[in-house]
Amino acid sequence: FFSAVLNHLIWSEASGQFELEINFMQNINGELQNGNCCEGSSRNHQDRKCVRAQCDTFFKVCLKEYQSRVSPGGPCSFGAAFTPVIGGNTFNLRASPHPERRRIVLPFSFAWPVSVFLHFPVLFAPDPGDTIEKAVYSGMINPSQQWQTLRHNGAVAHFEYQIRVTCDEYYFGFGCNKFCRPRDDFFGHYTCDLNGNKTCLEGWMGGDCNKAICRQGCSPEHGSCKYPGECRCQYGWKGQYCDKCTPHPGCVHGTCVEPWQCRCETNWGGQLCDKDLNYCGTRLPCLNGGTCSNTGPDKYQCTCPDGYSGKNCEIAEHACISDPCYNRGSCSETPMGFKCLCVSGWAGPTCTIDIDECEADPCAHGGTCQDMVDGFKCICPQQWTGKTCQLDANECEGKPCANANACHNLIGGYYCDCMPGWAGQDCDLHIDDCHGQCQNGGTCKDLVNSYRCACAPGFVGQHCERAVSGCASKPCLNGGQCQETLTGVQCLCPAGFSGNLCQLDIDYCQPNPCGNGAPCFNLAADYFCRCPEDYEGKNCSHLKDHCQTTPCQVIDSCTVTVASNTTPEGIRFIFSNVCGPHGKCKSQADGKFTCDCSEGFTGAYCHENINDCASDPCKSGGTCIDGVNEYQCICREGWEGVLCEINIDDCAVKPCQNRGTCQDLVNDFYCECKNGWKGKTCHSRDSQCDEATCNNGGTCYDEGDTFKCMCAPGWEGSTCNIARNSSCSPPPCENGGTCVVSGDSFTCVCKEGWEGSTCSQKPWSDPTWRTAYSVGHRTSGRIYLALEGVQGRFTRMIPGAAEAGSIQIFKIEVERDLSGYRGTWRQGRVIGVEAQISHDLIERRNRLEGLNDLLLFLCSVAGREGKE
Repeated sequence: FFSAVLNHLIWSEASGQFELEINFMQNINGELQNGNCCEGSSRNHQDRKCVRAQCDTFFKVCLKEYQSRVSPGGPCSFGAAFTPVIGGNTFNLRASPHPERRRIVLPFSFAWPVSVFLHFPVLFAPDPGDTIEKAVYSGMINPSQQWQTLRHNGAVAHFEYQIRVTCDEYYFGFGCNKFCRPRDDFFGHYTCDLNGNKTCLEGWMGGDCNKAICRQGCSPEHGSCKYPGECRCQYGWKGQYCDKCTPHPGCVHGTCVEPWQCRCETNWGGQLCDKDLNYCGTRLPCLNGGTCSNTGPDKYQCTCPDGYSGKNCEIAEHACISDPCYNRGSCSETPMGFKCLCVSGWAGPTCTIDIDECEADPCAHGGTCQDMVDGFKCICPQQWTGKTCQLDANECEGKPCANANACHNLIGGYYCDCMPGWAGQDCDLHIDDCHGQCQNGGTCKDLVNSYRCACAPGFVGQHCERAVSGCASKPCLNGGQCQETLTGVQCLCPAGFSGNLCQLDIDYCQPNPCGNGAPCFNLAADYFCRCPEDYEGKNCSHLKDHCQTTPCQVIDSCTVTVASNTTPEGIRFIFSNVCGPHGKCKSQADGKFTCDCSEGFTGAYCHENINDCASDPCKSGGTCIDGVNEYQCICREGWEGVLCEINIDDCAVKPCQNRGTCQDLVNDFYCECKNGWKGKTCHSRDSQCDEATCNNGGTCYDEGDTFKCMCAPGWEGSTCNIARNSSCSPPPCENGGTCVVSGDSFTCVCKEGWEGSTCSQKPWSDPTWRTAYSVGHRTSGRIYLALEGVQGRFTRMIPGAAEAGSIQIFKIEVERDLSGYRGTWRQGRVIGVEAQISHDLIERRNRLEGLNDLLLFLCSVAGREGKE
């Protein structure tokens, strides 16, 4: 049985080779497997090692069938081979320049059995019978390009080798017995994949890829192909896809389902479908209103009306009586009937064809021809005129030149003689004269055929080419006042001008933002108020605290003296500002005072703005904005007027089309349509809706006699023009601010002293707040009280004393911290600590009505710490 299998393997169609390579050998003592030393050398008597023994080593390979029980004997069924002598006792051949010396190749032409037995003795030359070491391997070796590395560690020597099995070209599979060679000929059209399987070329199919794929759509019953993409029709079939039958030869008005048929179409008969069964309907042979009757295949009879005769009623008897000629053509009788003589511009048997006079293309120079009755009209280009656009038009009559000395008419055009500084066909392009003119950072202003340089500080000249220092160069334009600073110069611009050199015609001082009579000056991008002696701040709106920098003396509740160089006495009387910015203090007996308030303000200290909206003056749902001694009404959509009392006439723009009648509504209108017109504006006979029917993102639906708007969230009304839920509910504005609805959002109009989107922030001012808590106590000795330190201590200082005494007279107990505008605030309560202190205190700016009043004080400013 084994012999039969072996014969089958050897004679099966296969091809490949077994390969073995020696990597390294290590025989340290130069011994043989039988214990002798190579080359017959002797051993050392002490350590028994071979002395100067050098083995000439070579290898033998014996390859045979797999053995479950290893037996080195027997024939090498699959082949045997030797290497030449490739080294001595120890060598490494991994990087050998001659790999063929360390390689053994055993080709085979049978199906590789995968499982084999390898007998691998290492021999000593010159006697092949002297064995150094023997190795065996019994196992599987699959065909692969990868090497399988094996080691043998024997009693005498150690060596490493690698083995592999590779299939020859066109052979695949574990047995190298699967043959596949690419081809493209009569026997097949394919390539081979990595496993030896056939892969058909494009356009071929089948086990051997020898069946062509026909054109897509080719009838499988009536078509075939020899090469890819063909569709060869069988006899009796035709067409691109061989899906149309060939009718009977000579078939005229017939079709087929199968080849050689002739199935007649309607009104046709006969073997070849060439007989007209409805001659009257197909040919219409009867003329002049004759009645046709079918009498047989290809046969008919005409019944003529009075005045006509002949087979087809073609003979007219008094044919002109019916006036057959149109468009003023004249009729004359002939033997065959009548003849029309047409007037100019008409042609045809009955003068019904309008002759196209534009067919001859009479219009020259690109003119457009319009055909007319017995004539034509040319629409000429702008440059030409005349009946056929052959006359040159005088374009200069239309005055096309904008900035020119003169206009010259040309043939087919015109020429503008431009003034200096202008260019372009119509002299409407201003030439930029500024290019590369101004030096040293100067700004160029382009003029007509000229330019002007605005020089940077420190430069003068037509092109800013000369350098000067400071204000000597007179850099300020338009009458600006120059003043030198540490960083250069600054221009104080007069009214109407601004910019760093007063070169911009922008007036930041209009209207004048400066208060208390202070003059206003424009800066580069801002304004500057030169305040009078007693005022300070951006707009000179705050009384200056002279006591912060100059010794002061309290005269009474309204008056304080400060040192001055402008009076003979050396002192000057100023107001204590107890009545704030909106009142004037008047001293009364016993140290008391009253405040005369400006219009629009009230309260003991003129600190309350009178609410002018208290009477609810705004009509029609308008929102009242309180001002100073005035108010303003913000009207809802659809209303106007000072008090929102006027309904805006939405019909004023005449929105109704096609004679529709408009009726004004509140912020809307209604069109009463006539004569079948419909829609919001009577715009259509087909649809109630257009893009403007529903407002604020609403969707319009046509419901026949009317329309309906599906409104977006937040809107309602017949056309989605009414805000459904007010953005001001619940009220978002704090500290008395007024909420104004704006579409689906809101705006807060804040009371004086508040700002921000919801009036929750205090406006920022120059940090003179530390002096705002100086208070005056009305007792003898005019005690001056000041706030100091982080503990919130008020101390008493007695002016004129050699050393100012300091005792605590009341304190602030901090209750909570508050987040505020540009810093951190604390809320505290003033607590008196000396019984003799009167409860009648006057506090400047942030006043205290009594010792137990709440007090807000700033403890840190954004960007830096401040005193409490």
